[in-house]
Amino acid sequence: MTEVAFSVQFRPLNQWRAVHAGLYWAEVLDKFPTTENKPPLPRIVGSQEQDPLTQEQMSITFGSPDADLARFWFVSADQTSLIQLQRDRFALNWRKIRDDQAYPRYDKELRPQFIEEWTRFISFVSNRNIGNIEVDATELVYINDIPRGIGWNTGTDAIRLFSPWWGEGTDGWLPPPETVSVQGTFRLPEDRGRLYFATQHLRRNIDNHEIVQLRLFARGKPSGNQTSDIMNWMDIGREWIVRAFSDITSKSAHELWGRAK
Repeated sequence: MTEVAFSVQFRPLNQWRAVHAGLYWAEVLDKFPTTENKPPLPRIVGSQEQDPLTQEQMSITFGSPDADLARFWFVSADQTSLIQLQRDRFALNWRKIRDDQAYPRYDKELRPQFIEEWTRFISFVSNRNIGNIEVDATELVYINDIPRGIGWNTGTDAIRLFSPWWGEGTDGWLPPPETVSVQGTFRLPEDRGRLYFATQHLRRNIDNHEIVQLRLFARGKPSGNQTSDIMNWMDIGREWIVRAFSDITSKSAHELWGRAK
C-alpha cells in the first residue's frame, strides 16, 4: 500500500476566506507543522447518476488568482500524513515515504484519525460561523505501487498480476506489451456510488522506479451529513476496495505476495 485518502466534498462555504486556513492551521499546528498552497481540486461529479460511458466534464485548474479558492496542505513532521483543505473539500491522506514503513490499519489507525480530524474541522467551521457543512460527495482512495522486479519484469508479466487480462495475443504475433494501462468501474449496491479502478505502468517521481500502479477508489454520497453517515459510507467503500483488490489481482500474484484469505 502506497497511499490512502479519505475525502469529503460539501457545498462551497461562501464565507470561507484564506485567513480561515491560517486560523485552522493554528489549531492543528502541533500535528501538522508544515503548510503548502496548491491549486484547488475540481468538484466531484457523476459518482452515482451519470452514465459511466459518458466522459465527465472536468475543469483543469493550473492556478487560482483568488487565494480564497486555494487548496491548502497541512503536513505532518514525518511527511506521512496530510490534511487537504479548500472551501468545498476536506481530505486526509496517509502516504508511504520509506520502504520499511508499516502500513497503518484501517480500523485501529486510519479510521479513528479521520474521525478526529474531520470532527475538529466541522467544529472549527461552526465556531467561526463560516457556514453549514452540506456533504454532497465522499471518496475513499487506495493506491498500490508494484515495483518492477517484484512479480513482473515485462508488460506481459505485469498483465498477469491482474486476473481478467493476459498478455498473449490471439495469434501470438505481437511481442510482449511495452506498457500496460486498464481502467473500469463497478456500481456499488443500493445506489451508493461506484468503485473505480485503474492500472498504469509508469515511472515514479520520488525515486524514478518503474512501477505498475493499481488505483482503487470508491466514490458516492452518504445518506446524511452526520459523521456516522460518512463513516458508514467509508466502511462500505473500504470493504469494496479490499475485496476488489483480491478479485482484480490474480491467484499467481496472491501466491507471490503470500496473500492469505
